[in-house]
Amino acid sequence: MVKQKKKYETGEASNYITRKNAMYKLQLNLKDFRRLCILKGVHPREPRNRKRAQKGNSSKIQTLYYEKDIRFLLHEPIVWKFRDFKVFLKKLKKAQEKGNDEAVARLQANKPKYSLDHIVKERYPTFVDAIRDLEDCLCLCFLYSVFPKTTRTPVEMVELCRRLTIEFMHYVIETKALRKVFCSIKGYYFQADIKGQMVTWVVPHNFGFRNPASVDMKLMSVFVEFYTTMLGFVNYRLYNSVNLTYPPKLAGLAETKESEDCVMALNQSLHRTVLPDQVESIDDIPIDDDSSALEAARQETEARERQSKLFKGMKFFLGREVPREP
Repeated sequence: MVKQKKKYETGEASNYITRKNAMYKLQLNLKDFRRLCILKGVHPREPRNRKRAQKGNSSKIQTLYYEKDIRFLLHEPIVWKFRDFKVFLKKLKKAQEKGNDEAVARLQANKPKYSLDHIVKERYPTFVDAIRDLEDCLCLCFLYSVFPKTTRTPVEMVELCRRLTIEFMHYVIETKALRKVFCSIKGYYFQADIKGQMVTWVVPHNFGFRNPASVDMKLMSVFVEFYTTMLGFVNYRLYNSVNLTYPPKLAGLAETKESEDCVMALNQSLHRTVLPDQVESIDDIPIDDDSSALEAARQETEARERQSKLFKGMKFFLGREVPREP
């Protein structure tokens, strides 16, 4: 005789799990659970029948996740790094309270670290997938690049965002990929053609910054941590696709502190691994059957070439009151 299943053990009720039960299943606190969900791209879901999904409890609205997503997080190696970091904090606090400076220095030298490379490769199997999801990444990195260096916005994070955004802007300049620019009260909107995908981002005005109390900067720093890793991968692939040296170097200059400052200026060409004269030219093979699709493609290519040479040979003069960036 088949065992009869109880109510809410099958169907929609078994497909969802509450946040409290998910944290208990993963053995994580709320802070680490939020960080893990942001890094892995897991977000709450809205069920079709909330009463059935909450197993008959309709008195309050609970945060629900797919049960298969939580099972997917059980095998994530970063979870063990979170637990190692909690152990590290306990040992560090104990050594500091005892005044053992030698143990404190040894623990800080062996601080546990984790890498997000495998998560980026997992979330974006192909390079085009990463390009399509680049808009939020660029907006947040450009925002952090103009932040002041405070305790809520660490120096390393601000400098890393600044460097990655400068590298991306160099690629846009070298490939002449910029298509549209718009200035508004929020900042400067840019739209560029990256590998056939239109990418739009906003660069905020460089005004005085006041940290709003309603914004959780710790939660935003988790997004920045993932997006900086992603943008580093994207910049590396983009530079290699156009034969540019990565990290970027100026043509004809040695690697010094002054050359790094010149790279930040965005007004000089970069060093290439293969010179343009050495690139093999593609033969123009005539096709007898000239259809309308080929003619449209030819016209689109000519329009792009004209647009890329729109400001060729021109000079622009800026007044002292006009900011040079962006």
